[in-house]
Amino acid sequence: MSDPTDAGHDQSATSRPHTHGFGGSPECQLCPICVVLQAVGTSRPDVTAHLLAAARELALAVKVVAEGHVEASDRAQAVMNDRLTRVHID
Repeated sequence: MSDPTDAGHDQSATSRPHTHGFGGSPECQLCPICVVLQAVGTSRPDVTAHLLAAARELALAVKVVAEGHVEASDRAQAVMNDRLTRVHID
């Protein structure tokens, strides 16, 4: 026979949000944020600085690519608007 307080404890453990304890709980082993925080926390400061610089450069590259796609889409829409003629039907 199981203890009713254990069942209540299990339910509250699964319903509470994950608080990113990076390594302190079983769900941290699967959480990408906790895995990264644990790796950064245990590495040398120069490695951390290098990873942060690389992440910044990657974010800037993604921004440039996204802006390029928006500009290309705007140009394509302008070309289509120039080629199309609106016909009014009475």
